Amino acid sequence: MSTSPNQEFTEKVLKAYSDIDNPRLKSVISILIKHLHACVKEMKVTDKEWEFAWDFMKRMAEKTSPLGNEFLFFADVMGLSQLIEILNHGEQEQPVGVALLGPFFRADAPFRERGASIASDDTPGARARISGRVFEFENNAPIEGAILDIWQAAANGLYENQDEQQPDYHLRGRFRTDKNGTFELIALMPTAYHIPDDGPVGEFLKIAKRPPVRPAHIHVIVSAPGYETLVTQIFVKGDPDIEDDVVFTASQNMVGDFKQEGGVFRLTYDFSLKRGISTMPKAPIPA
Repeated sequence: MSTSPNQEFTEKVLKAYSDIDNPRLKSVISILIKHLHACVKEMKVTDKEWEFAWDFMKRMAEKTSPLGNEFLFFADVMGLSQLIEILNHGEQEQPVGVALLGPFFRADAPFRERGASIASDDTPGARARISGRVFEFENNAPIEGAILDIWQAAANGLYENQDEQQPDYHLRGRFRTDKNGTFELIALMPTAYHIPDDGPVGEFLKIAKRPPVRPAHIHVIVSAPGYETLVTQIFVKGDPDIEDDVVFTASQNMVGDFKQEGGVFRLTYDFSLKRGISTMPKAPIPA
């Protein structure tokens, strides 16, 4: 059976990259070429559309800086970033879901005493006392010395490394579990916020009629030697934005039931870890 000129051209491109020595890289490039070519053929991309696509990417590059990565932002709103998390970590049968690291993580947050607050006394917003335990997924045994790396946005929707008005490492902290695997800390009651939408990706979201909103959440990394590191987020039960999370991360297996007691909210939330290699994620360039 004869092949079409289009297919012959794709085969020519594939052959041009067939001498890559690294097997994984060779496989990735081959698959990428096949799918990109198939996508262009199916869409029947016009010259004008191709020019628009390159201009869009050019504007994304111009928007990208040490303060924000528009390409990562685009991957987030297209669901690619969360899909990669699911493919790599989502088959652990954990009761707690895996989530994006997020663009505003900072390594080396200060260790804080049990029950301490990650918010300064003059920080606006209601407080939430969060407690729970970290245990081994397979046998429910407590994990002593597990580290919980916590960070969140302020009530104005900005993280400390976005906001010059916040002190260094504000609303961030690391906590260790005790011999029973338990922990306790005080955070702000999380609030929803708008992601930056003043660039090409924001224009794209407006065209798609998608609100640039992240549901209220707190970021958590749970790690311990000999266990797979868990990157997750805690969302607020009843938050109407959970189903429309702009980066497709929020889900019902990451929802916490914050109960108000007087002027303080309380949350009990447990984390399970599976045996494996403990690795800490690297901080990305903010999106």
